[in-house]
Amino acid sequence: MGKVNLLVKYCLINGNFEYNIKGIFSNNQIKYFDGTSKVVLNLETKILEKDNTEAKVTFNFSENECLYLDKETNKELKIPIEVLQLESNFKRFMVKYKNLDNIFEIVVKII
Repeated sequence: MGKVNLLVKYCLINGNFEYNIKGIFSNNQIKYFDGTSKVVLNLETKILEKDNTEAKVTFNFSENECLYLDKETNKELKIPIEVLQLESNFKRFMVKYKNLDNIFEIVVKII
């Protein structure tokens, strides 16, 4: 298990966010805290999980789906996504995907 410096970029509906944080790289997974959620990114399976007090969101970019679990009601919602671009290697994970005519991008890079 090794500590790594990360550059994280989110391009979402409500704006673009970019910040440098520390994370942990272990067993082909990058784990970090983005300020509101614990994030686990599996570089092998291309699954990103964001977990906070209200919900757990699991993006499976290999299967083109997003699973949203509301922790208060324990209800799940499966949302289809369309992966437009995907790059995953030891140093960089980048995905551009589409949902309901909106395009989103996530980049996690070890620096």
